[in-house]
Formats: sequence, C-alpha cells, structure tokens
Amino acid sequence: MLGKSSTIRMRGPRNNGAVHKRRVFFTVCATVLMLSLLSIYYSSFFSSRIHQKHEIHRGGGSSAENSDWDGSSKAVTIRPIKPVSDDVAANEDEKPDLNIESINLKEEHIIPDKEENEERPDIDETDAITEESKEEDGIEEVTTKTFPVCESKFSELIPCLDQTLQKRLKMKLNHSIMEHFERHCPPSEQRLKCLIPPPPNYQVPIRWPGSRDEVWQANIPHSFLAVNKSDQHWMELRGDKAIFPGGGTHFHDGADKYIANLGKMLKEEDGDLSRKGKIRTVLDVGCGVASFGAFLLPLDIIAMSLAPNDVHQNQIQFALERGIPSMLGVLGTKRLPYPSKSFDLAHCSRCRIDWHKREGILLLEVDRLLRPGGYFAWSSPAAYRENEADRQEWAEMTTLVKNMCWTEAAKEGQTVIWQKPLTSECYQEREPGTHPPLCSSVEDPDAAWELPMKTCITPLTKYNEDSLEPWPQRLNAPSPRLQDLGIMEKSYETDTYVWQQRVEYYWNQLKENGQISADSVRNIMDMNAHLGGFGAALKDKEVWTMNVISPSLKTLKIVYDRGLIGSYHDWCESFSTYPRTYDLLHAWNLFSDVDDRGCSIEDLLLEMDRIIRPLGIVIVRDNASMVNRVTKYLKGLRWDHWSKDDFEIIEDSLAHGDEKILMVRKRQWHAVETF
Repeated sequence: MLGKSSTIRMRGPRNNGAVHKRRVFFTVCATVLMLSLLSIYYSSFFSSRIHQKHEIHRGGGSSAENSDWDGSSKAVTIRPIKPVSDDVAANEDEKPDLNIESINLKEEHIIPDKEENEERPDIDETDAITEESKEEDGIEEVTTKTFPVCESKFSELIPCLDQTLQKRLKMKLNHSIMEHFERHCPPSEQRLKCLIPPPPNYQVPIRWPGSRDEVWQANIPHSFLAVNKSDQHWMELRGDKAIFPGGGTHFHDGADKYIANLGKMLKEEDGDLSRKGKIRTVLDVGCGVASFGAFLLPLDIIAMSLAPNDVHQNQIQFALERGIPSMLGVLGTKRLPYPSKSFDLAHCSRCRIDWHKREGILLLEVDRLLRPGGYFAWSSPAAYRENEADRQEWAEMTTLVKNMCWTEAAKEGQTVIWQKPLTSECYQEREPGTHPPLCSSVEDPDAAWELPMKTCITPLTKYNEDSLEPWPQRLNAPSPRLQDLGIMEKSYETDTYVWQQRVEYYWNQLKENGQISADSVRNIMDMNAHLGGFGAALKDKEVWTMNVISPSLKTLKIVYDRGLIGSYHDWCESFSTYPRTYDLLHAWNLFSDVDDRGCSIEDLLLEMDRIIRPLGIVIVRDNASMVNRVTKYLKGLRWDHWSKDDFEIIEDSLAHGDEKILMVRKRQWHAVETF
C-alpha cells in the first residue's frame, strides 16, 4: 500500500507537470494574440483620434452635426475656412470681389481639392510645441510657436472682466458700487495660452450698413434681450437672425424720432442734434444694444456706447456685431478711461444709475468728461412721475446739479437736458463750504487709467466750447490743447499728412491684393494711435476707429478734440471687449513699446487674435527685428501672410531706416469637439 501510494505520488507530479506546461504554452499564446489584437486596435484608435484632433481640412467649416458643445471637452479639430478672396475669383486674372455677401456657408464648407490650396503652407496643429526650421533664404533659423485651442466655454472670454475669475480668486468686491463689473485681470500664471474658438456655426458678420439692423444669431447665441425686452423693441429673433428695430426703453417709437426730439429741445427746429457740427462726440451710458448711437451716425455724431457685462446679456457684443462704436465699461469706483473734456453730450436713458447718491460721485465723473458748455440728457421716471420716491429723487438730483453749476437747458415729458457752464464764474460765486467742492488744481483731470473717481468738480480751463471748430473742420484743425503737450501746430499738420499717405498706401495694397473691399471692413482699432492720424485718414470710408492710447501718454485728448473716439489702455493687459469684435487692427511700434516694458509679445498676439474677427486684417509696422519676431508666430496663430514680398517703406517724418511692414489675415476656422 505504501509502495503503490508512493508510485502514485511519483506519477502525480510528472503528469501534472506536463499539463502545467501545456497550460503555460496556451496561456502565453493567448496572451501574445490578445496583446497583438489590442496593439492593432489601439494603434488604429489613437491614430484616428490624433488624426482627428490635428487634421486640417482646407476650406472646411462648422457643420450642424458637430455643433454639440458643452464646454467640457478639450479635444478639438481645427477646420479653417479660406478667405473670401479665394472663393469668389472667377479666374486667375480676376481680382476677387469681397463685396459679395460671400461667406455662403453651404459653399464655404465644401472641402476644396488639394490643388486649390497648394500655395498655402500646411500648419502643424500640434498643441503648444515649438519646431525648429529655416527661412527660405537660409539667413536665419526661426522657432515657430503653435498654440492649442481653448475649450468652447471660453468662446466669449473677456479676461479682465471674467466674473468666474473673481470667484476663483475669492475677490472681496462691493457689488453695491459695481466693483464686480470693473476690470480685474488674471495673474500672468493664470492667463490662457490658447486660441479663443468661435461659437458653432459662426458666420462672417453681415456687412455694414445692413448690420445696423440685423446680425447672424449664431454669432452671438443669446436670446435674453429678445425675450426680456420684447415690449421695448430692443431686439427680435427672426429665423437665423437677430433684428434690431431701433427701439429702447424710452424710445418705443424709434431712436431716430427720440434723437430728433432732443434736437428740437435744444432749439433746433429741424431736429438736428448735431447743432451744425457743434455736437460731435457723445457718451451714451447704459447704452443697451446701442441703437441710440446707431441712429446718431447719419447726423455725423459718433457715440461711445458704454455698458457693463451685466444681466443684459452681451449687449455690447451685439452693438459691436452691428458695427456701432462701443466698449464695455461701468460707472463704479474708477474713472472711465477717457480724458477730461472729451464729450459734447452725455446721455442716459433709463440707465439704472443713482446719480444723486454717493455724494454725486458718478455725475461728477460725467462732469469731468463733458466739455465746457456740454449737455447731459437724462430720460428717467424721476423727470415726470409724481410718486413720492420719484419726487424725492428729482429733488435730490436738482439740488446736486445746481451745486455743480449746471443749468436746465430744456425739460419735456420724460427727458431733461442740463448744460455744464462755459466759464468758472458760477463756481466762484458759490457759498463757502458748498458741496461738491472744486478739485485741487494739482489733480490731473486727464489721468484716467485705474484711478479712483473723485467727489469734486473738475475746474474749467481756458479752453471752452468755442475753442473747437465744428465738425468736420474739427478733424484736422489743430487742437488748442496741443500746447499743453508741447506739440507745435506744424508737427501736428505734418503728422496728419503722413498718416493720410500711409493709410492710402495700406488701403491700395490691400485692394490690389484682393484682401479688402468697400464694405469688408467696419470696426477698426488703432492700437497705438498717438494723435489719431490713422483714424482721421479714414474719414471718407464707411468705418469707425477705436483709437487706443497708452496711459503714460497724454495725447488721447487730442484724439477727442478731433471729433474721434478712443480709450486709454495698457497692452500688457487684455482690452475690454468681446472676442471677434474688430475687422482690422493697426499696430504701429506697439510691439517694441510692449517689449521695452518687459511685457509678453506672445500674450499681445493672443489678445489680438482674440479680438480680431475671422478673416480680419492685422497691419504691423515696427522695426525689422520685431516684425521678424512676430512673423514666427503666424503659422501657430493661423494668420495668413499673403504677401511674399516686403512692403515698400516710403520715407517720411515718422519713419526710421529699420522699419518693416507686415500685413496678415486671420483664417476662419471652426473648432469641432471630439470625444
């Protein structure tokens, strides 16, 4: 028994060993087979995913089946759309006609054959990498930077007016005085280093003047104003468009009739609010969708339409989409970014501002901005209602304006118009201790970048209403405030002439190369405007210019004295506007200035890409080394450098020997989310 048992025990291990070997063999084979299949599968899967993420379809666009954006997915496919000029040229000898309502999406989204795009270099869509290459002439090695595309939830990002940032940084802001609507910029480490995508189904905006009355709703996919202001005729939705009937809270019969009535209140029998060119620049506070500003334009009046990014969703975005001068801003605690004596008239129609509170600080800011003899038109229930609250507000308001030496120019129905004094006599005759007091003479009334408002009256100077010519003579007449800056009239006149020549040259180059037409550009920004010569040279074109001046300079008041508009801004930060709001950006010596201050050229380029519209044009004029630096970013920004030759530098009094001109166009592309 023990022997048999021993034999069995001896055989058992031998038989089990054979079975074990067979099991191991089959297990290894099965594992190898499984790994092979997985390798094939995942290789195919990741290849297709990477290909899908980075593939470029020339001439493609967004499609309905790819428009499900929830803001959570990070992978995108870049689908650029060719500029109009590539599509509408009938043959090689015909210049493209950008006047065609040309971005026909059904045609534009067709992927063209390869031959159509052989001139266009391929773009490496790899996110956030650099690649070494050499220029064609072999002179210099360059590093090309590419950028990822931001998530779709950032398609309307305004970095310095981002209330989600305020919550993330746990800022303690006083909402009762509108601090949360003022600028609060992200620290450098929290800035997005990516390209802001357009919303799904974005189309090139409708051309001016048609855009005044209708825009593509897909470009600003918000319906709040159409629903909540339907009884006031701000905006209506019809099919795929947002329609603007020209109404408003206090002008149900249309802004044009309301404006004519204001003119008649100022003793103009024909209702001409411009008063033969004496009223040219207007500040419209709480402007809604800027219909007031839109209907001032036929009178040769230009308004800075101002409103915060508040509960009235995207009102300034709609205004800019319409082609109406406007920007984001609020009367809160800081001075508005404009110099003193900038506006001939300020306007508030149910703007929901308590002017009489906080010692009148907000109305005193308007007083700072009004020229001597300027007007403030206020349409408010307090001007006509008889209930106790409105009567109390009216009493406090009239006391305040009397102490400010304003006089009532007219009062009719819902509207009152007050006038600021032309001289200082009234201030000198006030009782001692009258509030508000006069500001100290050492205060700079023109300093207005990130500075607090003051509860005092800005003293008048020797320049009054009669110091300025009426419009349009005002445009090129030397401003009396030039002498404050030590600028000779001859230098000013030379500057005006030089910019007339430069703008004519730029425009001709753009036209000859099929990059521009009469109605393809409406909203223009001169990012380093100096005396406003660039914008002044565009007077006879159907455009308007936002003239941006560094806070360290004092020349913005000259821009306003010319009858133009603009803003102080520090280009180390983001501008107070929505993405995709300008058709053309002009940057003269801007990159050198920003670089000299130690700020990021890359951040500036990303900001320019944010605010320029698809198919928009960028003109850079700077020293050659700086332009060459900028050129290295063009592929990564998806900007087309359509001219293979350098532009001629014509010698003038503003030029220097090392200058170079770069003109580029931003491609239109759609980011399609992948999962």
